[in-house]
Amino acid sequence: MSAWTRLYITVEGHAERKFADDLLRPYFAAFEIDLRSCLVITNRKLGKRGGVLSFPQFAGDLARRMREDRQPEARFTTMIDLYALPAEFPGWSEARKLNAPEARVGVLEAAWQQQVADPRFIPHIQLHEFEALLFCDLSQLRARIADSDRAIATLQAEVAGLAPERIDEGKTTAPSQRIIRHIPNYEDLKVRVGAPAAAAIGLPTLRARCPHFAGWLRKLEALGTTPH
Repeated sequence: MSAWTRLYITVEGHAERKFADDLLRPYFAAFEIDLRSCLVITNRKLGKRGGVLSFPQFAGDLARRMREDRQPEARFTTMIDLYALPAEFPGWSEARKLNAPEARVGVLEAAWQQQVADPRFIPHIQLHEFEALLFCDLSQLRARIADSDRAIATLQAEVAGLAPERIDEGKTTAPSQRIIRHIPNYEDLKVRVGAPAAAAIGLPTLRARCPHFAGWLRKLEALGTTPH
């Protein structure tokens, strides 16, 4: 019997980690992939985790993890936001010249993979951040936040005609900032409400409405076996 693929997914926040643990981990188990979520270390001296503050910080954390597991069945991926991505990320100077967000993130991921130079690494940068997934079905957010009907209706009207991955990374127009503007307490509810709402939307809908996210899942599925 062949060993399961061991997939380490490095994320930058607690909501992303909960999403990975609650939805992605059981899903990929059917492919004989053991998904293990990891929060990036932001302050090694204090042992604090969460939030990408700099590329060297993230790269160092990832490199350490890859050194710790050199086994052939180990693979490594990421789930970090394009929104507020540090400018020192590889490929940034080229990516910023491009208008299409899909093209920008493609350049960044390719440059990052080239810099790491390890075939076990599959970079993923979320368009434009985790909250984009919530826009696939805002009713799941409404069901979890009391008295949010009017705010959600306004939010839906605001992004009408925009695909979730096309909601941009502006300081006031990024997915999370739009939600917080209409539902201020979401900032304190992101882990408890945001992650379960995204999981409740379900992978079929998330994949159908978020092509870049779907492409990443296909790459990860290919690491495992065909589900019975």
